Amino acid sequence: MTSKWAHLPDALPRAVRRLVHELREMKDRSGLSLHALAQRTTFSKSSWERYLNGKVLPPRQAVLALGDLTGAEPKRLTAMWEDAKTAWNDSCRATARATGTDTAPTLPAVHRRGSPIARLARALLTHLRSPKWAAITAATLLACAIVGVWTARDQTSGEPAPAEAGTTATAPAHRLETTCFGDSCTRKDPKQTGCAGDAWTAALTRFHGVYVELRYSDACKAAWGRISWGRPGDIAEVVTGHGETIREKVHYDTDVYTAMTEAMTPAAARACTTLTTGHHTCTPPGGTKHLTEPPNPPMPPSPSGE
Repeated sequence: MTSKWAHLPDALPRAVRRLVHELREMKDRSGLSLHALAQRTTFSKSSWERYLNGKVLPPRQAVLALGDLTGAEPKRLTAMWEDAKTAWNDSCRATARATGTDTAPTLPAVHRRGSPIARLARALLTHLRSPKWAAITAATLLACAIVGVWTARDQTSGEPAPAEAGTTATAPAHRLETTCFGDSCTRKDPKQTGCAGDAWTAALTRFHGVYVELRYSDACKAAWGRISWGRPGDIAEVVTGHGETIREKVHYDTDVYTAMTEAMTPAAARACTTLTTGHHTCTPPGGTKHLTEPPNPPMPPSPSGE
């Protein structure tokens, strides 16, 4: 069953529109919700909402991640993304020239004073004061600035690199760019280090309606705990073989994951949870079988009871 997608902005460049339509078709084929996409990739639910509605040009790795889930050809998706990136940047440059900020918005120097992104941001603030430009130019400049930040992150964040010629979507560990290994991953974020790129569930249990997972990265030799279907205040934990525990609390929404711990094998760690009710449980040590991740939480009943 296909989704009822929102109308894309009329000003969206043709190549970007083609890429977004491709992403929407892959998402429909996958049968995954935005929440499930966030669980299966290194990109958040809100990020996927922006990518699939043409609000922001998706990073190359987001396109390839969705392609991995649907068996799409990486080289074809990369070519589509390159075309879309060029079209998006050309559109941003045209807007920048029209507003007196003639510069390319996708350079990675996003934090330096006087950088292209900083100049675009100043232009945005200037034009927000002008009713003539506020509705037309400001939104475009903001989108370009956001893409500049995301492009820089795509180049430097350590997310999975694009597929090389001759590789397949089933071997992500061979093209991951990670920033830690083993002990150097301890207490670091699996997404920020790139370790989430090949993550899989090595142990899983359900406890008082909450799913508890031990997540594992072969590339980084590290493990972390994750809980789903929880509530604010519930705690996810990962416990090492020698008893050290790393915790993270659900602050909002229904899920959270911990920082990592070194685990040369999945069996070297367990995932646990402590609920707001005081109940506590752990998974067994991780195994070698890749387990199915938890389903999405059920939708709440409508007021009519349907």
